[in-house]
Amino acid sequence: MKILIVDDERTALRDLERALGKVVPEAGIDSADEVDTALALCREREYDVVFLDIHMPERDGLSLAKKMKQIRPMLNIVMVTAYPNYALDAMKLYVSDYILKPAMAEDLKNALTHLRNPVQTRQKGLYVRCFGNFEVFLDGEVVRFSRAKVKELFAYLVDRKGSTSTNAELRAILWKNDVSDDQKQRKYFAQIVYELRQKLEELGYGDIFTQSRDSYALIPEIIPCDYYMALDRDPDAIARYEGEYMSQYEWAVNRLGILNKELHFISV
Repeated sequence: MKILIVDDERTALRDLERALGKVVPEAGIDSADEVDTALALCREREYDVVFLDIHMPERDGLSLAKKMKQIRPMLNIVMVTAYPNYALDAMKLYVSDYILKPAMAEDLKNALTHLRNPVQTRQKGLYVRCFGNFEVFLDGEVVRFSRAKVKELFAYLVDRKGSTSTNAELRAILWKNDVSDDQKQRKYFAQIVYELRQKLEELGYGDIFTQSRDSYALIPEIIPCDYYMALDRDPDAIARYEGEYMSQYEWAVNRLGILNKELHFISV
């Protein structure tokens, strides 16, 4: 289990960290005393539970909880506060639990036993998440790409699910049909392809990328991906779909209608 604690009061942060360390000694626990740090950690790492203080100077805990749920819809959030009057507002955000300070061991055990969303088994090796924001993980940690367009190229090829895409098609996607400087764009695209291939080889998965003259593709059969698993009727993958697919990319909207019909058909 991976846990994040967020509280602007460092004493409260340390106290809760120690208490959780006793209740779940096997858990990996991170902490943040600033909103920006907490959001950065939430984007970078897959947490099962966030213990979140409601009162913080930069942003109140309720709005931070909402933002975190947008980043990771299946995240369990436990609100921790000295003010019981916020319980109703917290529950409206579908948080897992609401604990009053100081958090007692029994309260923590109860919260962790009755989480709203099940704790997911960590995927070893490469894992591609398409539901929500597109992210790539290696042993549960977010993979960092050298450029945003390298990541987007990989995302589009994942979306294509083994179908080949031409140089022209991919450049139209990455640059939204802007051909103001075709020669410069071609050179930049060649660099992006090179960097994607290098990243995949660095991760130990260079064989999933194929290139033949002017066409590019991935081999979907060897890519662990929630999108692929859902289409293969994996119940856990289907359960993770909440109507969002590669949310940061405009072109991914074209897949949503098809995906909704396919997954609805599978679920019924």
